[in-house]
Amino acid sequence: MTIQNNLTTVPTTFSVVVPTAGESIGPSTSISIAAKERGGRNSPTYWANQQSSGTETTLGFEHRWQLLQQHGNFSIAYSTAVQPHLEYFGDEHGYIAYRRRKGWTFALGDPVCPADGRRDLIAAFLKKYRRPSFVQVSRDTARDLESLGYWINEMGIDTELRLSEYSFAGKEKEWLRYADNWINKRGYRIAEGSLIAQEAEVAEISEQWRGTRQIKRKEVRFLNRPIVMADEPGVRRFFLYDADNRMEAFVFFDPLFSQGQISGYVTCIKRRRPETSQYAEPAIMKRAIETFQKENVGSVWLGLSPLADIENREFRANRWLHWTSRYYHSAGWINKYYYNFLGHTQYKKRFRGQEQQTFFASPVRFNELRLLTLASLCGAF
Repeated sequence: MTIQNNLTTVPTTFSVVVPTAGESIGPSTSISIAAKERGGRNSPTYWANQQSSGTETTLGFEHRWQLLQQHGNFSIAYSTAVQPHLEYFGDEHGYIAYRRRKGWTFALGDPVCPADGRRDLIAAFLKKYRRPSFVQVSRDTARDLESLGYWINEMGIDTELRLSEYSFAGKEKEWLRYADNWINKRGYRIAEGSLIAQEAEVAEISEQWRGTRQIKRKEVRFLNRPIVMADEPGVRRFFLYDADNRMEAFVFFDPLFSQGQISGYVTCIKRRRPETSQYAEPAIMKRAIETFQKENVGSVWLGLSPLADIENREFRANRWLHWTSRYYHSAGWINKYYYNFLGHTQYKKRFRGQEQQTFFASPVRFNELRLLTLASLCGAF
C-alpha cells in the first residue's frame, strides 16, 4: 500500500452522542458543539494553539476516526486519534501516531490498522524515520518489532475488567461497596452528564487536583491525554455532587472500538477536590462499571500502571533498563518526590482484573538520552 506522511490538526468541533453498547458512532453530529475560547491552560483553544500548522489531507480527522472505529481496541487508541501535538504516518488503510523531540521520533501505541497490515506499516515507517522508538505497544506489535531487530522492554501493566464476568461480591471488592455506601449515606449523588454549563467547575477541580501532584506546572501529555474542556465524541463522563449540588469529583472514560462498534471504555481522567473524601473515585468507578454492565459493554480498562510487574522474560531486553525500571517503581524517594508509581499500581490491582503487560521498543540497546527526551516530551520536566 502507498504510505504518506501527514501532519493534521484536530478539529475544534465535535459531535456529542452517548451510544449504547455495540452502537457505532461517527463524526456526523447529533449535537454539535464548537469549542469556545476559555482562556485557561486547560482549554481546547490552548492545546490547539500549541500544534504545528497544517491542513486536512487524506489522513485528516475523519479518516482517523473511521480507522479508530474499526481497529481502536487498545487503551490509548482514542488518544492517538485526537490528542493535540501528534503527527501521523499512514493512509486510509492505517496510521501510526508519533511525535518528534530533539532529533528522536517516538511512536505512540500500536498502529491503528488491520492486524495483517501492521508489520508492513511499521516497516514503511522505519524507512521514513531514522530509528524511532515505540512506546506502550502491545505484545503483538512488540513481536513484529523484535523481528525487525528491536530491543523490547516491558514498561508496565494495563488492567482489563471483563464486565460479563465482573462482580463486586466478595471480600476483595468490599472496599468498592464501602465507598459506594459511604457516599450514599452522606447525601452525595453520582450522575453521568455533559460538560456543557459545567466547564468552570471541572476546570476548578482540575487545577486544585493538579496542585496536589508532583508535576504541578502543566498537564502530563503524550502517554496521558490532557483534559479537554469540551464534549468529545464517544467520551463518557461521571460526576460526583454533594448535597448542595456542588461538584466534588469526576471520572472520564474514552471509548474503545472493534469493527465499527464500541467494545469498551478506558479511564482517562480522574480528579477530585483535595478536601473531598478518598471514597469519591472508587464510588464513581463502581457506578460507571455498573452502568456499562447494564449496557452490555465488553470491558473497562484502567490504563497504564507505569513500570509495574517488570519481568522481561519474553523478548530480547536491555538488562540495564530492566533493573532501572524495577528500581524506579519501588524507590521510596522517587515515589514521594517525582511520581507515585506504587500508588498507581496498588490502586488498580485492587480491582482484581486481568493484567496485560505493555512494551517499550527501541532500535538501540542503550536508551538513556531517549528516555530523558521521552520524559520531557511527557511533561515530566
